[in-house]
Amino acid sequence: MTNYELLYIISPKTDDAAREELIERFRNVVVAAGGTAEVTKWGMRKLAYKINFQSEGYYVLMTFSAPEDLPAELERLMRITDSVMRFMVTKKVENKLTRAEEERRAKAAEKAAAAKAREEAAIAAAESATEEPEATTEAATEEGAAETAEPVAEEPETEVAEEAAGEASETPADPAE
Repeated sequence: MTNYELLYIISPKTDDAAREELIERFRNVVVAAGGTAEVTKWGMRKLAYKINFQSEGYYVLMTFSAPEDLPAELERLMRITDSVMRFMVTKKVENKLTRAEEERRAKAAEKAAAAKAREEAAIAAAESATEEPEATTEAATEEGAAETAEPVAEEPETEVAEEAAGEASETPADPAE
């Protein structure tokens, strides 16, 4: 079974009962051939140009799946029906652009998942790195070697910062001075 779309315009001179009968007749042709049909009535719309001195028409879209020879039969029936002003049967094809877009989105999702996994691994590594010194000091305490551990001195850092500030104040701001 192949998927098709049939768009046709019914003359506005056709009364409502005859119009509904016509729509149902075309749908039944598809169902009788073993296909499935879905009818969407767009209603009365203004035409882009006059057809048979008419400026309006009743639009109907029928989406159906049927055997390959059915569109030719539908076209034959449309041509011999006086109430049908215009029609067009098209074969629905899978859009390759859509498939390419889906593949592109899947690759982007994979990259995002990989980046998130790397980020989580980096966070876990950072947490384990901060936990390791604590673990070593706990191990040292258990062994009784905590007394030999030297405390980290913060004074040299402040001295270096003070020296750098002093050097910055001694240098002239303007080289011309």
